[in-house]
Amino acid sequence: MAQITDPLRQHDWNSQEYVEDWAQRQRRNETLRARQFALLAGKVPFESEAAFRFMDVGCGYGALSKFLLESFPRATAVCHDGSAAMAKLGGERMKELDGRFEYVISDFSKKNWSHVAGGEFDLVVSCNAIHNVRAGEIIEAIYSEIFGRLRSGGRFFNLDRGSASMDDQLGWFRSAGFQDVTCHEKGSGLSLYGGSKP
Repeated sequence: MAQITDPLRQHDWNSQEYVEDWAQRQRRNETLRARQFALLAGKVPFESEAAFRFMDVGCGYGALSKFLLESFPRATAVCHDGSAAMAKLGGERMKELDGRFEYVISDFSKKNWSHVAGGEFDLVVSCNAIHNVRAGEIIEAIYSEIFGRLRSGGRFFNLDRGSASMDDQLGWFRSAGFQDVTCHEKGSGLSLYGGSKP
């Protein structure tokens, strides 16, 4: 996660106490989020028993990663976040999946943030994270870097808050090089966008 600079809503992602309190408050949304995760999982272009590698960008405590790893039992994940405290919590929450995921730490608002993760990916996902950078040019740069980390035929899905217009979101996908760009669901909460690498 990137640090939010809005003075009206500061997050201290480096504080273990703050992160644990934040995560506890998110649990009231688990039923809704499970439906949203299921929608995303249904768009993943792999059979349930397929072996593939994905990266979860700004994954926080790993709610989406955990859902996908349980849905695709041969998949492996690189869980990316900007907070070591969040990564520690995510590792604890997913300990039964040990060996199928690893956390990497970097700030995705900075250039070359993805270099902490090695190799290419069949799939990249993100949930309720990228909007935190606020600036459209930085979001576009994040999408471009994600595009560069995907294998040919790979897909990227962003399940995020509607802080940008649909046209902006689709435009950022396309300018990064993605094809088959679609808004799979537009809601007052989280909207699901996706695109594929040729």
